Amino acid sequence: MPNILEIDKDIYNALVESFGENTLKEKIDDILLSAIENRIEYYTREILKFEEKYGTSFKEFKKNWNEGKIENRHSHEVEGDFIDWEMLEMEKKDLVAVMAKLKRFKKK
Repeated sequence: MPNILEIDKDIYNALVESFGENTLKEKIDDILLSAIENRIEYYTREILKFEEKYGTSFKEFKKNWNEGKIENRHSHEVEGDFIDWEMLEMEKKDLVAVMAKLKRFKKK
């Protein structure tokens, strides 16, 4: 039994009008992959901002954080950066894993 993904009727109609119903599934797969790739690129750019700001990778920053080596680590700015940076890293990791799975399935 196939999985069902609900799409707004107007969006569906616009997609069918643009691509035709026969190729719509393939196009939706491509659009979803593209959206995930774009999100990964966004997370990568945002992570780079923190790496430039702190001059290190998140892994090293977290290690230094846990060892108490980060100055003002409990200031609003630094603590907020840590939380945001960690979230970006986790989201990127999850999406990279999803992308790898999707690309394997697409090859089949």
